[in-house]
Amino acid sequence: MTAKFIQFFDILSGKEDEFNHFASKNYIPGIQDMGLTRIVGSWHVAAGEGPYCIFESVANSVEDINRILMLEEFEKLNHLLHFLITNYKTKILATTGHMAKEIPSSVNYRFNHHYNIDTANYDQYMHFMEQQHIPVMENLGINIIGRWYVAIGPGPNIVVEGSCASAKQILQAIGSTEYRELTSKIFDLVDDFGSKILVPTGLVN
Repeated sequence: MTAKFIQFFDILSGKEDEFNHFASKNYIPGIQDMGLTRIVGSWHVAAGEGPYCIFESVANSVEDINRILMLEEFEKLNHLLHFLITNYKTKILATTGHMAKEIPSSVNYRFNHHYNIDTANYDQYMHFMEQQHIPVMENLGINIIGRWYVAIGPGPNIVVEGSCASAKQILQAIGSTEYRELTSKIFDLVDDFGSKILVPTGLVN
């Protein structure tokens, strides 16, 4: 079952150029060569809480992520990475079953929601997601490409990924009456709601 390994961090002041060179020439190719996970996104958090840089990796399973974390080659690369960054933390995400089969290459901005589900409202939440949330978001131009739960790492425990072609499209959606009505409904079903707008850094093609 598909899983994701998410790395959050901030780049040390004055180390930006060195970080970009190391990430593009050493870190990302090195991770790809290990063959257990694949870095598919490098993001800057344009809106939402930090840390403000993200590496997004996918794997065939949580077990494959655990395997790469135990490799000496990974430990060496991560050790070198830590000379350039701060506020490092990680999450391992497991799919809830809703995941887009293919994301067009032109769809390279993210609008993610994260929260904890009130278990007393679980059935109502699932009905709301299928019947209202996903259709409304997609009508606003935000494609829901995945729903995940945090298998390992800090909460909130649910991550809903949205994607679109531009940050402008996200801002237009946020400003709409439909989105305000949607979020007012979801606030009754979940706790600790938050969101992030992610823009690509250009480190991953």
